[in-house]
Amino acid sequence: MSAAPGDVKRIGAGELRAFIQDAGELKKGTLLYDGGQLLNLARHENKLFCDAKGSGASPYKVSLVYSDAPAPAFKGRCSCPARTFNTAFCKHAAALLIAWARAPESFAVSEAPPPGAPGGDTARKSVKKGSANAQAMMKSGVEQVGTLVRELGVSGVATIGGDRIEQMEKLAEALRENRLRRLSARTLDLAALLRGQAAGGRQARGAPRGALPAVAYANVMADLLLTARKLEKHLAGEPLDDRHVEELVGKTWKASDRKPAEGLTLIEYAFSTRTTSDDFVIRESRFIDLESGRHFSEKQILPVFLAKRTDPKRSFAGEVLAGARATTYPGYPPLRVDFSDLGDKRPLDAGALESVLARALPDVGAALAALQEHRKDVFAPDLVPVAVLTDTLFARGARLAAVDDKGEALHLPDDPALEERLAGSLRDARLRALLGDVGIDAALPTLWPLAAVVEGPLGLELRPVFEQGSAARGGPLEGSAWNAAAREAGASPAAIALGEVREELAEALVTGLTGLGARATDPLAARLRDLRLEKQAALLQALPQRPEPADRLDDFIKLYQVLEMALVRLAGATQIDRASTERVPTYESVAVARPDETLSPDEVARRRAAGAMNRYVAAVHHARYYASLPASELVASIFPIWADGTATPTIARTFAPLGAEAIAAAEKALTVKAGRVAKLTAVRVLQAVVLHGGPARAEATAMLGKVAEHAKDAGLRALARDALDVIDVTQLTHAAPSGGPGNDAVRARRAARLGRVHELAKTLGAAPTKEERLEALKALAELGDLAALPAFRRAFYADASREVREEAAYALAQLGDVEMVETFVRMLASRGVDEREAKIAAYALGFLGDVRGLSELLSAYADGYKPGIVADAIRAFGPVALTPLVDLIEARPELAKRAAALDALKKMDDTAVAACLVERIEARRGDADLADKAPLYLKLADVHAHSRREVATALISALSSAPGKEAQAAVKAAQKALGVVKRSK
Repeated sequence: MSAAPGDVKRIGAGELRAFIQDAGELKKGTLLYDGGQLLNLARHENKLFCDAKGSGASPYKVSLVYSDAPAPAFKGRCSCPARTFNTAFCKHAAALLIAWARAPESFAVSEAPPPGAPGGDTARKSVKKGSANAQAMMKSGVEQVGTLVRELGVSGVATIGGDRIEQMEKLAEALRENRLRRLSARTLDLAALLRGQAAGGRQARGAPRGALPAVAYANVMADLLLTARKLEKHLAGEPLDDRHVEELVGKTWKASDRKPAEGLTLIEYAFSTRTTSDDFVIRESRFIDLESGRHFSEKQILPVFLAKRTDPKRSFAGEVLAGARATTYPGYPPLRVDFSDLGDKRPLDAGALESVLARALPDVGAALAALQEHRKDVFAPDLVPVAVLTDTLFARGARLAAVDDKGEALHLPDDPALEERLAGSLRDARLRALLGDVGIDAALPTLWPLAAVVEGPLGLELRPVFEQGSAARGGPLEGSAWNAAAREAGASPAAIALGEVREELAEALVTGLTGLGARATDPLAARLRDLRLEKQAALLQALPQRPEPADRLDDFIKLYQVLEMALVRLAGATQIDRASTERVPTYESVAVARPDETLSPDEVARRRAAGAMNRYVAAVHHARYYASLPASELVASIFPIWADGTATPTIARTFAPLGAEAIAAAEKALTVKAGRVAKLTAVRVLQAVVLHGGPARAEATAMLGKVAEHAKDAGLRALARDALDVIDVTQLTHAAPSGGPGNDAVRARRAARLGRVHELAKTLGAAPTKEERLEALKALAELGDLAALPAFRRAFYADASREVREEAAYALAQLGDVEMVETFVRMLASRGVDEREAKIAAYALGFLGDVRGLSELLSAYADGYKPGIVADAIRAFGPVALTPLVDLIEARPELAKRAAALDALKKMDDTAVAACLVERIEARRGDADLADKAPLYLKLADVHAHSRREVATALISALSSAPGKEAQAAVKAAQKALGVVKRSK
C-alpha cells in the first residue's frame, strides 16, 4: 500500500528483507517480537515508536522514520549501544518493523512523539554548547558503557561478532571525545580481546588458539563497571578526588591547579616511547628523587599524526638534575611533572648512586607492603614504582627472582628478552638494587625491572634493563600456565587456591551470568571458606538466588575485586634457601639450584638448544667443566676453549696465578690471525695476572698497553683500556683506601669519555630521523667504548629502522658483546623466516668468533644458505672452526665441490690445516675405509703447498703396505701430489 504524505507505508512480512539487509538482525528481531519484548507501540506522522526490554533496568527507546524519496526506506534509531554509531538496523529496530508488518493495528496513534523517543524531532535545534551539554554527553557515554557491560555480563561473549566489536571501537572513540579517558581505553582493550578471540590470534601463554584470556577479560569488565559506577555518582554531584579526575576523566591542569615541587635532585632511570591503544604516542622519562626517594615521570603525550612532526622530548640519561623545580599533576606514583627549571645538571656519579641505594626500600617485604597500600584504591594502576635493595637473582626454570639479603624473593616476568637484557647488565658486576614496577602476575608478586644499580670493577653504575620500545608488561598468565609457574616458583598454597577461584569466576563471566547456578558457586564458596573468607563465600552463594541475571552483575564484580585485594595480601614473598644454591661464575649476582652433576659443553649446548636449560645453569656447568681441566690442557687447547665466551671468567681465574705460563698462552691467542673471543679472553687473562701480582705483573701490564694502543680491533682496544683502568683504580685504592689524586684522575678520565658516550647514546635513542641515529651509532662505534653496549643493545632490539638495527648488530659484534651470541644464533636458525636477519647474524657471529655460534653456521653452510657469506664467517673463527668444518665435509663429501669450502680452508693457517688432516690419517691407520677417504683429504690439503706435502706424505706412509687396488690408487695419487709421479694431463 502507498502512504499518504506524512504517513507510514504499510508493508507485508514478505517485504521485510527489502528494508533489513542483515539476515542476522532480522532473525534476532523476530525472536524479540515473538518473545513479547516490545512495549508501548505507537505511531506519529511518519514515525514508529516502541520500548524494548533489555538487560538493564530501563527499556531501550526505539524509533523508525519512514521516507518515500528518493525511494521507500526506513531509518532505525535506538538507545542501545549497538545502534549508537551504526546506520544499519539493530535487532530492536528490526523487531519494531516486524511488528509494523505483522500487526499495524497494535500501534496507537499519537499526537506527539513519546517522551524521550530517539529521533522524535527531525528538525535540528541549535543547542548552546557548554558545561551542561558536556556533562550530558559524559552521562550518555557512561550509560552506554554500563549497558554494554550488563549485556556482556548476562549473555557472555559467545554471540559477539565482528560488527559488534566495531561498534565497541566506535564507542571508545566517542568516549575519548567526551573526555572519558579511562572508559575509552578500557573499551578499546575489551574490543581488542574480543577481536583476538574472533580471529584466533595470539593469546596468552597456556590458552588454546582463539580462546579468550578469561582473567584479562574479567579484569577489563570489572574496571569498566567500577569506573562507570564511580562516574555515575560524580555526574550526580559527588566530587572526585583530583587524582581520580586525572585517572578517570582527564583534565587540562593549569599551573595554578598543580602542586609545586622544589629542591628536587633527580636521576633518570628509564626512558621509553610507546603508542597507546587509542593512538597516542607517549614519550616518558622515569626519575627517582635522591632526596625523598619518590618516583616521578615527565611525559610528552601526542596523537600519532602530530608526534611524527613534533620534536621528541629529550632523555636525561647519565645526568643528575640538582635543584630542579617543577609542578606535579594529581595522580598516582610516579607523579607526572612539568619542569620549570632543570636545575644544575651534572654527570651521574657514584655519589648519586649511593643516594639511590640509601633511598631504596630495604627489602622485598617493604616493596610488597607498598603494593598493598597502593592497591587499596581500586582505581589505582596495577603497578607501583619501587627501588628495592636486592643482591641476587635466583634462576629457576624459565623465571628469575630478585632476592634480598633475607632470602625473600620477588619474581621477575617470564620474558626471554628480559633475561638477555639482565645478562648484559649483570655480567662482571654485582647487583645492588633494582628499579621498576611491582605488581601481581596471577598469584606471583612480580617486579618488572627497568634499571639496575650494580657495582662493577670501577664502582657503582646504573645499567638499563628495560629496552625502549619494548612492552613494560605482558598479559597475565592463563589457566594451567600460571598455576604451574606459581607452584614452581614457590607461591603459597593459599595464594594459588585463591588465584584458581578467581580464574573460575572469570570463566563464568566469559560464558555469562545467566548460567551461573549453585552447581558452579557452591564448590567455589567452599574453597573460599577454607581460606577463611566467610563473607565472600556467602556473597558468592547468594548470587544464583537472584532470578534476573542482570541483578547479579554488580555483586559479582564486587566479589571479584575484593578477591583481588585478598590475593595481593596472600601473595607474600617467596623464601629462597641460599644454602641449596650455587653462584654463577660469569654473573656473581646470579644463583641457581646446585646441579647434581657436571655436564660437558657439548651436552650443555644440546640442552640449551632444546630449551631445557637456561643460560645461568649452562654457565655453572661450563665453569665446573673448565675448572676440572689442568692448566696444561687449557694452554694446549686455546682453541676451542678460549673461544667460548662463557669460559672466559673461569680461564682468567685459573691462569691468574700461573704468571709466565699465562702470558705465553695469552700471547699465543693474541697473535693468531682470527678468533676474536679467544683474543678477548687473552685480555681478561692478562688483567687477572696483573691483579694477582707477582713477577709477571709488569710484563702483563705492558702487553695490555700495547693492545690498548695498537690493536686494530676496536673491541680489543676497548677491553684493554677497561682492564688498565680497573688495574689503576684497584692498585690506587689499595695504596690509599680513602682515595687520592691518582684515583680521581682515572675516574675523571673515564668521566670525560663517558660524557661523550652518553651524549651520542641520547641521540641514538631519541633522534627523529634514521640518518641522525645512524650517524650517532657510527660515532659511538668509532669511540670503541664498552659503556656504549647498552645503547647498542637498545637500538638493536627496539629501533624502528631495520638499517639502524643492522648497524647496531655489527657494532655489538665489533665490541665483542658475547652476551649477544645466543640471540644471533636464533636469528640465523630462523633463516627460513627472515633471510635478512639471518644474513646479519651470520656476519655478526663470524666477527665475534665465539665457538657457540659455530654449530649453527656449519648447519647453514650444509643447507647451502648464502655459502659465500657463511664460509667467510666460518673462516673468521680461525683454528677453532677447522676441525668442525672438516668433520662436516667428511660426513658430506659433496660439500668439497663448493669453492667456498676450499676458500675457507685456504684462508686458514697452513700448518693448522696440515696438522688437522694428518691427525685424522694417523687415527685411521689400518682402517679399511682410509683409502676411500684419501682423495678427499688430498683435495682439502691442496689449498696449501705445505699441507699438501704433509698430507700426501702421511697417506703414503699409512697406505704403502695396505692391500687392495683402492689403497694403491690412493698411494699413487699422493705421490703425484708430491711430484714423485708426474700428474696425468
